[in-house]
Amino acid sequence: MLVPKKNTKSAAMAALLEEYEDRTAALRESFAPGEEVRGTVVSVGEDTVALDLPSKMPGVIDRAQFENAGVPVPSPGAELSAYFVAVEDGAARLSLSPGGSASDASESELGAAWAAKVPVEGKYEKEVNGGYEVRVAGQRAFCPFSQVALHRPREGAPSPVGTTDTFLVIEYNPAERTLVVSHRAVEEKARDARRETLRQSLFEGDMRHGTVTKIMPFGAFVDIGGVEGLVPASEISWDRSVKPGDVLHEGDGVQVKVRRIDWENDRFSFSLKDLAPDPWKEWFEEFGPGSYVTGRVVKLMPFGAFVQLVPGVDGLVPISSLGRGRRIARPEEAVSVGEELDLKVESVDEVSRKISLSLVDKRVQALAPGEIAVGATLKGIVESVREFGVFVRLSEEKTGLLHVSESGLPRGASPSQLEAKFPIGSDVEVVVKGLDGDRISLMLPSTVAAAAAAAKEEADLRDLLRGNAAGAKAGGLGSFGSLLDAALGSSV
Repeated sequence: MLVPKKNTKSAAMAALLEEYEDRTAALRESFAPGEEVRGTVVSVGEDTVALDLPSKMPGVIDRAQFENAGVPVPSPGAELSAYFVAVEDGAARLSLSPGGSASDASESELGAAWAAKVPVEGKYEKEVNGGYEVRVAGQRAFCPFSQVALHRPREGAPSPVGTTDTFLVIEYNPAERTLVVSHRAVEEKARDARRETLRQSLFEGDMRHGTVTKIMPFGAFVDIGGVEGLVPASEISWDRSVKPGDVLHEGDGVQVKVRRIDWENDRFSFSLKDLAPDPWKEWFEEFGPGSYVTGRVVKLMPFGAFVQLVPGVDGLVPISSLGRGRRIARPEEAVSVGEELDLKVESVDEVSRKISLSLVDKRVQALAPGEIAVGATLKGIVESVREFGVFVRLSEEKTGLLHVSESGLPRGASPSQLEAKFPIGSDVEVVVKGLDGDRISLMLPSTVAAAAAAAKEEADLRDLLRGNAAGAKAGGLGSFGSLLDAALGSSV
């Protein structure tokens, strides 16, 4: 039986046809504006360079683009990457620049870029009223100040004149010679793309670099590249007295910590102070109850004065301590914001970070009473005056009471009379009259002297009487009687 010979020629032809059909089926109709494409140079003319693209249409680039870019014109057969601008006369109009157009691109390319919202390259020529004149596609365009950048430049930033950038055409009317461009629109487009990326990569607790976009009394807005969030005033510094405008300015670059993310409501919260050392921990290791510190009054409240010990660490001096023994109705009667005070740490609550302070008087610190015992003469400072007497500070820990009856004033003396004689803060010398636990009763040295004189006089009289009694025993009653008679006679 004869087997027919296989026709290898027709089989090869079928394979070639199949390969061609597959290749042509894979060719694209067009490209997205701004998309990068790669092709092979097929011809170089006086004005254009033609490319073979993976498309059903050829690619065309103006030859002037190579000359303006300072690169050699490619030869046929060279591989070349370019960017799609638009379809023009059945060909894919391409550009060497990522912006989608070279500075010498044709007007038709400019119109195509406007229609397709493709960025174009331009150069800031000069500053004009309200913005800048920009050279785009060989034509003069206007870029308003508000469209130069996504964020307002920092004060003192260099002018963009003379620099080249990418722009979107936001107004285009050749008949009226209207051409308005925006670099801000390019940045906004890029930001939106970055925002989508951040949705997958941004987490609370992340550290990010950002740019300050706006300063407000309640905080500062910072853009971290696709997301704009608020740094509340309380998160700017550990120092509560610092205001946002004191340390930040629009256009500043800052490092922030992401504290809160809310994509649904487009709310993001950042922190600056979380990236700085916590001053509380450093302070707490060095100071504690009983420590002597200095501080500056930063805020007055009806119940006392808040004092900054170091930036980020505040304590409270209760109003009862501010008067230094005087009764005051408001803290303003005793201290003022900005005043420096000598203080003693009374207590520290590490969990709630609360510090209770009291005023320290250098004169009180200098008191050295030694052992406080009955009969001891001490120097003290008048601390306060009440209707029943005068409180005298004897040391940092001890206070005694000079009762009104020991004041040397008539019975029923008023507090005003007491304060007139013993002004608050004045030095006074006292004698310890009695001790009863922590209670110390005092009297004046003059009272002691008067009592001593009276006691001596009484003792002398007793001695005299005792001496006369002894004489009577020796010489009879006559001598004592004669003495009495002499004393009575002298008084008659």
